[in-house]
Amino acid sequence: MKKGISLFDLAKIFLVLGATAFGGYTALVAMIQKELVDKRQVLSQQIIYDGILVASMIPGPLAVNVVIAIGYHLRGWLGALVSGISILLPACSMMIISALFISEYFDFVMLKIMIGFLIPVVVAVILSVSFKMFKNEVTHFWQMISVLATLLALIFTSINLLTSILIGGLIGFLWGEKKVLNIQDHLEIKSIQYLGVGVGICLSFLIFLFFLLPSVQQSLLVEFSKVSLTLFGGGYVMIQAIHDVVVNQFMWVSSDEFNQAIALGQLTPGPILVSATYIGFKAGGLLGAFAATVGIFMPAGLFMLLASHLFKSMPNNKWLNAVISGIKPIIVAFILYSAYVVMRPIGFDFQSISLAIIALVMINYLHINFLWLMLGSGMLSLFFI
Repeated sequence: MKKGISLFDLAKIFLVLGATAFGGYTALVAMIQKELVDKRQVLSQQIIYDGILVASMIPGPLAVNVVIAIGYHLRGWLGALVSGISILLPACSMMIISALFISEYFDFVMLKIMIGFLIPVVVAVILSVSFKMFKNEVTHFWQMISVLATLLALIFTSINLLTSILIGGLIGFLWGEKKVLNIQDHLEIKSIQYLGVGVGICLSFLIFLFFLLPSVQQSLLVEFSKVSLTLFGGGYVMIQAIHDVVVNQFMWVSSDEFNQAIALGQLTPGPILVSATYIGFKAGGLLGAFAATVGIFMPAGLFMLLASHLFKSMPNNKWLNAVISGIKPIIVAFILYSAYVVMRPIGFDFQSISLAIIALVMINYLHINFLWLMLGSGMLSLFFI
């Protein structure tokens, strides 16, 4: 694995991923795998597993928290800050533009047609990455059974990621191979003082922002921070809680406007919780959009930094590694299943399936970068608008 990546390169990578990661956090994870593990070789697959594991066990938005953990691994707290801002900037910008022009100019039908051509490429990336993860990480028969059982549970029950990880960890503890891995490519543990400086600066910024903001924007910052720090399970779990706050309690937006925000959060790239940007703009203009975005992502991101540091500081012992061996197939199953979830809104018609198969072949066998495929597919969609 190559060593080192500049903050500038980190910003460029996550800006591009933030503009193309349609389909939620699992699609984003797959794209990170392709770009940073397979292509640039500055990250190990294990770091991605660790990030998902930690993010699923703490409150807050999963996608951004995983990106923050990766940024911290690569470039410390500054890397976490740059990565978090870069992954959010494209989607947040799209949400503000949509909020400005949606009443007169925005065409949901046109965007849905374009998404119908982009999603199959995202599905191909997810399948490519999940197949590779399965080949590399699912090496025992009991792990294969665990993948299959998790997929069946996802199809026929409402099991969530945290519950699945706890079950997988228990299975790994009981049946996993007990050996010390001595992984060398993990984060060189930064001092707690170094991390404290970064967290302190960010907390100072939050406090300063709180006292600087007018009352409406101040409330947006506080209420979205509460949601960020009190709910587990990612964006979809938080939607109802946000609705209760912004529609029923404070009446910042109407139910129709809230539904528009959620729909745009699903149609645009990046995490669904960029819907907070749209709601903040409707309630308090550009400053409201900024306050809501900071509130929903920064407090949980700081928590993720501390949790990630603590996890990396844990001793590398055989029992911990056995637990991790039980969690890996769970994550593989969730990523594999997400291909179905991402494709479901556009349908499983001949066009979508054909595009996904063609993209999968081009990624796996012709080694064409998925970004070129996204661009080509987007241009192809223009002929159908």
